[in-house]
Amino acid sequence: MRVGAFIYGAAKGQQKLQRKGIRTALKSKDTQIDWFVEEARDQKRDAEDRPELQRAARFCRTKDATFALASLKGPFKYNWQALTWLKHQVEMYDFNVIVADDPKISSGSLHVLSAAADEQRNRIAAKSKAALDKIKKRLAEDKAHGTKKGRTIRKLGMHAKTEEAGRLGNKAQAALALERDAEVWPVIEMYLDLGMGYTAIARHLNETKVATPAVRRREARDTLGIWYASTVQNIVLRQRRNK
Repeated sequence: MRVGAFIYGAAKGQQKLQRKGIRTALKSKDTQIDWFVEEARDQKRDAEDRPELQRAARFCRTKDATFALASLKGPFKYNWQALTWLKHQVEMYDFNVIVADDPKISSGSLHVLSAAADEQRNRIAAKSKAALDKIKKRLAEDKAHGTKKGRTIRKLGMHAKTEEAGRLGNKAQAALALERDAEVWPVIEMYLDLGMGYTAIARHLNETKVATPAVRRREARDTLGIWYASTVQNIVLRQRRNK
């Protein structure tokens, strides 16, 4: 078996532990491991701007190799981000995945695990919003809010027109997004009319080297520019909402 093992940016000792974990999980003496070691400064970048991560993924899809990680804790800030990225890679390029410290993660389970992580994230966001709304209500009634750590909150750090400013900011960002979408939307629409799904469209856009929204949004920044199914889906949803 051939494996592309990604070692995320961290201290040397931590990277050594990642290697050990991956070797232990693979076990087989017949396994050929190619290592892709990231520099620490790249760890906090977007996935498409991390050269070693992209090299490892490209190696696996071109060499029919298995993509290996020591853990989901580290390569990305949140587990749901790691699961989403892995799911998109498997959907687009159909390679196998191994996570050393979590054997239940595989190319077959990623879709379910990613959906569960998204649901958990949505529940946390809803809980946070409900808590904030409760605090706002108490403050609106001129009642102070006491935190678990003993602090007393009498007002939130917001100006009187926060909601209006946020709405205008979102509107401006949406307009810019639609402007960036305009160049590529006719192509995506054509693929949709042909009955292609988001994953297939992303693959075709990568093959034809069409610039991603991230590339157009950050022209002054060097970016690798990889299309994902979710990127295509976001554009489609924006266009449908706009209509």
